[in-house]
Parts: sequence; C-alpha cells; structure tokens
Amino acid sequence: MVVSLSSLKSMMADARALADDLGVVTRDLTDRELTRFGRAFERQFVRQYTTREIRDIYLRHQGEALLGAMIAKEQMDAEIDSEQPAPNKIGGPIPIEAAYLGIGDNWEDINGIYAGAQSSWSTGTPQNWIHSGTSLMGGTAGNPVRIGENAVHVIFAIGSLHPSPKIESVQFTIDGKTKPKLLTFFSQRYMPGAPRAVKELDNCYILNKDKTVLAKVFIGHAFGEPSDYVIDFPYLIGVSYIKEPALRLQDPATLPGSVYNVVLTT
Repeated sequence: MVVSLSSLKSMMADARALADDLGVVTRDLTDRELTRFGRAFERQFVRQYTTREIRDIYLRHQGEALLGAMIAKEQMDAEIDSEQPAPNKIGGPIPIEAAYLGIGDNWEDINGIYAGAQSSWSTGTPQNWIHSGTSLMGGTAGNPVRIGENAVHVIFAIGSLHPSPKIESVQFTIDGKTKPKLLTFFSQRYMPGAPRAVKELDNCYILNKDKTVLAKVFIGHAFGEPSDYVIDFPYLIGVSYIKEPALRLQDPATLPGSVYNVVLTT
C-alpha cells in the first residue's frame, strides 16, 4: 500500500531536519509532489522487487530518498514529477542508471568493456570504477566525475550483478575526501545460488550539483594474477532525480557533458 500523505509529510519534516544537519539547501514538496513521490517509490522500489532484502533496503531509506527529492527541487528549480515527467520537470525517484555516473551503457559495461569481453580489472590493487576515464566519459583515468546541475543521486547500497561475485571492498572519494572502505565480502557470503550480493550503507551518500565522485573496487589475488582478466559487475542501489530533457535520451553516449549537465569529467 502506498504510504499516506500524512506519513509522507512527517517523513519530510524528518528529512528537513537531516538536511539542516548535513548543511544542504532544500525546498519542500507540495502535496501533489508528495503523492507522486509515494506512488512512484512504491511502484518502482517496493512492488518491483521480489527479493525482500533489496525491498527492505529501499523501505529503510525512503526518508533519505525524499530528502533527495527536496534537494533536487531546490537545485533544479522545478517540480518533482515521478518517472514520466512533463517537459522541464524533474524525473524521480527513478533507479540510478550507470550512465548517470559515467560508467557505461549499463552496470555490466565496465569502463566500456562489455560482459562478453575481457574485463580490464586486475587483482591485488584498487581498480577504477566510477571515474572520468571510462569510454563513455572519455576523460582522464583515475580522475573523479563531477555531478551536474541536472542530477541528484542518493546511494543506499552497493551490489553485484555477477553470478559469482569477487569484489572484496569498494571505496569512495567524494569532494577529494577519501571515505572508509566498504567491505563487501561478496565472494565469501554470496556464493552462486545464494541471495543477491548486496552491501547496505549505514549512512547514504547524497550526490548533488558539483560534487566530485571517484569510486574504486578491490579484488584479491585469490581470483588470479594481476595480469589475469577478472570480471564482476558492481552497481548502485538508490534513487536518482534527473531533469526531464536528459530522460529523453536512450543512447547513453549522448548523456555526458555540458549539454545535459548530468555528469561531467574533471
């Protein structure tokens, strides 16, 4: 059942307090926007997932998703209009697409190396994941990406789409500050046939205008020598808010850059 309007208003008050703690500027959603938010969230992130683990992650972080909507409304000076926004309104909450962070066509497209090809990841040393040097971004390897004016992302968790996940840790550097590594234990805890590999964050990462983001993964030597090709497909669990013009794009190759101002190189 969709969360009631009164519950969403209470959730928005809590989100407003969290915004004050984080020092971010927000704008309250109208009743109509809150209703759209609740309906879109329920349909895409609760009913959509049969895996209870992921569904529960979304439910635990619904307030932070709402905070993302409030940040997006202020940042983009436009109305929140769910998954199919009218012209120049804000699409959201919607799933985080790989291209919004400059990774590639999809989460399986690691640095432009497709699932059927050899991966460029080596073992025993941190490897770039979210960075300016992907084939999609065409910038400098190891440099962070910059979030544009027309995007806000709220990250709740990291998962792997590979049937035999190998990533042992993920580490983010946001605005030049390296965060503590996140131990995933994907290979130890999520064997083939087990529930999907997921690492939930204690505190979400909110990525809004002009934030720079670099993420690296680490895969141990147990999966091969550094010269071997190792494949895994990490992905982000959370929500995005994107200004409507960029949502018309079906080809991710046209997304990066200043035209749509969603993700840029540094």
